[in-house]
Amino acid sequence: MSQELRNRIQSLLDKPLLDLETIDKISHKDFLNNYIKKRKPVKITNMMGDWGATKKWSLDYFEEIGKNKQAYISKGNIRQQETKWEYGNFIDYVKQIRNAKDHKDVTYLANLSIIRMFPELKEDVDFSILSDHKVKDSMSIWIGPKGTITGFHQDRADNILAQVKGSKVWLIVDDKQSKYMYRSKKFEPGSILSEIDLENFDRDKYPLLQEADIYYVEINAGEMVFNPKNFWHCVYSTDTSLSVNCMSYTNYDYIEGKLKSFAKVSLHNLGLYGTEDCVCHFIDDNGKRIRR
Repeated sequence: MSQELRNRIQSLLDKPLLDLETIDKISHKDFLNNYIKKRKPVKITNMMGDWGATKKWSLDYFEEIGKNKQAYISKGNIRQQETKWEYGNFIDYVKQIRNAKDHKDVTYLANLSIIRMFPELKEDVDFSILSDHKVKDSMSIWIGPKGTITGFHQDRADNILAQVKGSKVWLIVDDKQSKYMYRSKKFEPGSILSEIDLENFDRDKYPLLQEADIYYVEINAGEMVFNPKNFWHCVYSTDTSLSVNCMSYTNYDYIEGKLKSFAKVSLHNLGLYGTEDCVCHFIDDNGKRIRR
């Protein structure tokens, strides 16, 4: 699947996809100096061996601990396509993911806050390689079948995603090349979206993408990828996938982000800004605008 995906994406581009740097293990100090400070994305292959997550997390496990919990699921690539959310029983969605066959409108338990939903699981992961150098973290779980897509976007913090089960492909573009990425008007709190949808790519509409240096990396169970603040990224699940990520903020990142987004988010929630198209709201069966 991953080679087929790589070939398909490469067929859209003039420039060859680039392989991301891969390392085995690294000390916290060297990671700070060589990757965080230098803002270099990297794949890390051997830093999750003693995690509780790698030893016990599975769809079966989440069915057990998710009883009596409710969750939102997204359907399809909500960042570049139509925003589709649904709310219901967590374990029903896990069962849908287990039995997924149609990958055109896949169910994705995306961006589930560990602290809000499963606070006990924070002991199963260790993102200290990043968080030791920051002041605030936000950890989320991602559970989905083969075929999920998180379309191109930027986040306002350094991010590590750890693959617990299954595999994912990441496409990464340095934010210095943002002029090639066609910033979208679609609103998402805390992120900036691109208009570029690789599944429906229009070469004539988005010719500048051909100038971008795009890194391609596959991560499998037990591997992580570090994506620096504001680097564009697009993520495909190439197998039934269970992942967890940590966004880590410096004081400056956190305060600056809050100051910049507070007014916009407040107005948006009141229906006064960015309401034409957004990721965070959907219209229910009664025509009411609902906040996810």
